[in-house]
Amino acid sequence: MTSSSGSTAAGVRALLCAIMAVALAAAGCAPADGGRRGTIVFADGRDTSQGAQIKALVNRWNADHPGQYVRMVELPESTDDHRAQLAARAQDAVAAPSAANGCIDVIALDVVRTAEFAHWGYIEPLDPDEFDGKEFLPTTLETGRYRGRQYGIPLRADVGLLYYRKDVLDAEGMRPPQSWEELRRQAMTVAPRHGLAGYVTQLDRYEGFTVNALEAIWAAGGNVVNDKGEAVANPAEAVRGFQRIPQGLREGWILADSVDYNEEGARTAFQDGRALFMRNWTYAYRLLGAQGSPVLGKFGVAPLPWPSALGGWNLALSRCSRNRDTARAFIRYLTSESSERALFTGAGFAPARRALYEDPTLVRAYPHLPQIRRTVERARTRPVTPDYDWLSNTVQEHLYPTLTDPSAVAHRMSDLVGELRGPTSAG
Repeated sequence: MTSSSGSTAAGVRALLCAIMAVALAAAGCAPADGGRRGTIVFADGRDTSQGAQIKALVNRWNADHPGQYVRMVELPESTDDHRAQLAARAQDAVAAPSAANGCIDVIALDVVRTAEFAHWGYIEPLDPDEFDGKEFLPTTLETGRYRGRQYGIPLRADVGLLYYRKDVLDAEGMRPPQSWEELRRQAMTVAPRHGLAGYVTQLDRYEGFTVNALEAIWAAGGNVVNDKGEAVANPAEAVRGFQRIPQGLREGWILADSVDYNEEGARTAFQDGRALFMRNWTYAYRLLGAQGSPVLGKFGVAPLPWPSALGGWNLALSRCSRNRDTARAFIRYLTSESSERALFTGAGFAPARRALYEDPTLVRAYPHLPQIRRTVERARTRPVTPDYDWLSNTVQEHLYPTLTDPSAVAHRMSDLVGELRGPTSAG
């Protein structure tokens, strides 16, 4: 996508937003009064957790709150498809606010979508004090903020972790790597002695590639955009950081198949005993340690040797919601300490609440919990912009081809930064 096409898309969005605002005012359809209770609709991704933990919590709510029934709608697992369906429903609700069945009252949003939905007026600002804001790890609460206002309450956190073959490192008398250079050295020297590839990660052309690219750039102290989505002036450090990925592929210590892997591809390769190290999200821990896993009792987990991109999901209140007392109460319930405890112990979803990381019973039962907290606390948010999808696609467009051509990184990075000086700074 060229910068001119990005600018055109941004202009169309702005015009659409203006038209919607005029239509809302003309129809007299200001958001309904917040003092109503009744049936609401809640949308989340397909509940694939063991025991369907989200559904179990919804069922418990329904059993305890007669007259305030929550109907759960399951959206696609793909975050892109999830976002597309939510945006379409939100636009329909704005265009036809009197439609009784068009509104999803409470929505689960990937953290990178909060700015977009807030910017276009699909979700309402929330008072963090109403939802125990001070009880959440600050980085997780920050993912729900846009232009100084809170729009999302953390439902579950997520970060990248470094999974490693503990049996191998123990045999070598080594600790997990603390830097990119140490990772490279161990991957190139230790892994071959044990018949393993060095490192596997997610480098297929999708959001996982963007995450890995940003983390490599951050590891070298670089960036391509600041936290507001504005392009940096000098990409030299970004070049140095990102170039380590194609160089690692060429040197052979990054598993070549990574260029075709998403999270599950990388997990399967590591779980099948093909690699010494893996970067993956918190969900992989439970699967790697399941009964029958080839690496059961053989793997460990550590913080990434660089800042992780902060992932996770927030709950937001739709502008179209009419029964807002119920919607707000349901958000409080689903993000409560007891609910987040159930989601962690039952499904492995990393909690956002501080107290769960400090519970000695949980720490004893889940020894990787302190590693998750350390990683969450130093994690970085991806650029906060309503045009995040465009930004991520642009990163992929410019940098993915360099995986097979390391010499092209410098000029492609320069082109990328030049294009990012366009519409992302307009949000």
